[in-house]
Amino acid sequence: MIKKAKLGRPSTSERSPQHQDHAKMNICILRDAMAVQTQNDPKVVSRVHAKAQRKWDELVIVAKQCPPLSKSTLVKLASTIVGVSS
Repeated sequence: MIKKAKLGRPSTSERSPQHQDHAKMNICILRDAMAVQTQNDPKVVSRVHAKAQRKWDELVIVAKQCPPLSKSTLVKLASTIVGVSS
């Protein structure tokens, strides 16, 4: 007697005509892993680049909205930073 599998899902029963051969599936997955990785790398790089560019643009907008600092304030800040790092 053959078990009927759900539509679109192969049965895992050994004698089913739609039985999945897990060994063959693993071979296909492992063989194609490098190809998939090669396709995914450029996508990840472009997404990271776009996100970094958006963050940089936001930072530039915030920096432009800040009031300019006077030279004396900058000198004080620089001297405290140099004094702390020494």
